[in-house]
Amino acid sequence: MSNYYDIHCHIFNRNVIIRKLFNVVQSVLVIKDLLDKEIPAEDLRYKIDGITRTLQEVSEDTSEKVFDALNKVYNNQVVVTPLMFDLTFADDNDQDESKNKRYRKRIKRIIWLLTLLMPIVKAKAKRKFKNEELQKAIDNIQVAVKEFHKSLEKKSAKEMELFDDGNFEQQVAELEYLAGKNKNIRPFFSVDPRREYTGQANMIELLEEKLLGENAKFAGVKLYAPAGFSPTDPVLMGTPTQKGVYELCVENNIPITVHNSNAGFACFSKFLRVRGHVYHNNIVTPINQVVKFQHDFFGLKAAEAIKERARYLNHPKLWKLVLEKYPTLTINFAHFGGGGEIMDYINYKIADTKIETVIFEDRIQHLPDEQKSALRNGFQKKGRLMLLKENLTISERAKIWNIIYAAEISDNWSKAIFDLIKNPDYPNAFTDLSCFSVGALIKTPNSNQPFFSIKENLKNFKTSFFDKLNDYEKSKILYGSDYFLTQFFGPTMQNYFDDFKEAFGKDFDLIAKVNPERFLGVKK
Repeated sequence: MSNYYDIHCHIFNRNVIIRKLFNVVQSVLVIKDLLDKEIPAEDLRYKIDGITRTLQEVSEDTSEKVFDALNKVYNNQVVVTPLMFDLTFADDNDQDESKNKRYRKRIKRIIWLLTLLMPIVKAKAKRKFKNEELQKAIDNIQVAVKEFHKSLEKKSAKEMELFDDGNFEQQVAELEYLAGKNKNIRPFFSVDPRREYTGQANMIELLEEKLLGENAKFAGVKLYAPAGFSPTDPVLMGTPTQKGVYELCVENNIPITVHNSNAGFACFSKFLRVRGHVYHNNIVTPINQVVKFQHDFFGLKAAEAIKERARYLNHPKLWKLVLEKYPTLTINFAHFGGGGEIMDYINYKIADTKIETVIFEDRIQHLPDEQKSALRNGFQKKGRLMLLKENLTISERAKIWNIIYAAEISDNWSKAIFDLIKNPDYPNAFTDLSCFSVGALIKTPNSNQPFFSIKENLKNFKTSFFDKLNDYEKSKILYGSDYFLTQFFGPTMQNYFDDFKEAFGKDFDLIAKVNPERFLGVKK
């Protein structure tokens, strides 16, 4: 049997996971919010146990051990494309402090935030549930955080220090070693244009060595714009006097995967020097200056900070500029906007169901009369408010949703990405379904151990969206796991893989084999 492909995964060692500890903070914030809703103690305990379980699985000294954990599920039957993550400039892209000092300070603040959050979560859980197992689960996270705290002081003469400036080079070395050892590993090289501005590398020369050289082990490029740069940065787009990264990739059929959701990770900095275009106030704007974000990254509103940076630096409308200049670029818009955005799109969820009449009329005043009429028919006036009518059919709701989206009254990343990948002008544009973690805890009568399943939501996606696409549009969808980051939010890797295969049935071969081979340029 021929191999499947996991087009989006990570096999970082603990040197990188410590820097991405904020994923744990995000998970804890989700749990904190769940405590304010109606959720069974067992479901909450499973979520909390999942954080501890994932930390234990991926907090390994080498990437090889992390890959072994993933391969227990894939059993050498899946080609993986592990994506690097260059975090060198995630805090201060001007490098006015030594990296060790900067990262130690920031990671200590993350751990401080966790130590602040956990007692709040524990107290809320204790008030709401009298459940000893739940309390133990919370205690386990606190223990895991303490272990990470100890790692801050870890030093070794033989091994690279946890926060050594060479972390990027260590990722490169480990992935090259793994790719040389296992033909099913095809890593993607992380590019941050700020490496060139700080004199650390000539990005074209570096990519030619790592992807096109005689002993090259990398199969593609990874870009993570929310870490602090614009997709249209001159190093990427090119200038009249210098070839850009995109041009190199087009010339040599090198695939690119770009993070493209409004969640995940983002730069720590509140002040950031940006070169290129940004998306601000619903407008794509060129910029070459230091910008200031509204939200601090470190704090209880971290999710808002991440969304703000993602929208500003990474919105699909910014990537449209890239494709307009390089229409044949092979590019994967990872995450399809994110699980929540996907479900909002396919179910035509209308966020504003209650709008003040004055605001409603102001929003629609520039629309054609036919669209105005359709929106007014979809809402009913009650006092000073316009209320979305109940019991609308799916087609009625879809019509309203599409008008609102086209008029930029609302935004949806999945819709914006789909508009790019279905466009025949961009024949090599794809998206993947990695980190699809919208699901529920399932309890079976034959087992005392519940499990988290994304199957029903995947089936909804399959029947409500995927099955209605034409063959060309279906050819643009890729399978990805986002291992190990997905596991912080619910499903185990085994459940994730099994749910995808069951939900997609015979079409799993399309998204996990046929389409990825086109994306990677695999020769028959």
